[in-house]
Amino acid sequence: MPRLVKIVSAAAALSGVLALTVTAAQAVSSSQSGTHTSVQHFAGESSPWTAQTIGAWGNIPTAAVNITVPAGTTRFVDARFTAESLCVGAAGAWCSVRIVAVNSAGTTIELQPVASTDYKFDTPDGAEEARALERFSPSLAPGSYTVRVQALRISGISQFVLDDYAFAVGVVEP
Repeated sequence: MPRLVKIVSAAAALSGVLALTVTAAQAVSSSQSGTHTSVQHFAGESSPWTAQTIGAWGNIPTAAVNITVPAGTTRFVDARFTAESLCVGAAGAWCSVRIVAVNSAGTTIELQPVASTDYKFDTPDGAEEARALERFSPSLAPGSYTVRVQALRISGISQFVLDDYAFAVGVVEP
């Protein structure tokens, strides 16, 4: 009997370790640090904007700034978006927002932490409320970029409206 208890105890301990390992493997950490912000850009809009399509990222008008990373250097951006948000639809659905950098070749880089459609900027509750999102980029190589905010209506959302929004982008030197 004592041997059976030891085997069961060892199996339980092993399954606990495996569960922790699997949980930790799904979490992705990211970080950046810089010496100072060399350029800051600000954009805002007081007119409401409504996301028109379901299941596709749409560019939020005026929530975009152009930046240049000088030759022979790297930079990263720290971007913040705030808005009044109204998300209407089925329970369990949500409205998503992300910040991306698009290089001159058209490649889209989602800023970190990368969450894609999993980031719930707002959920249906029938009230317009203030919301915020802040993201940072990986190191950006020399070149031109457009840093912009995009919004997405998940299936089940009938209306997603953003109003009185502000977009701030800082270009940070490593």
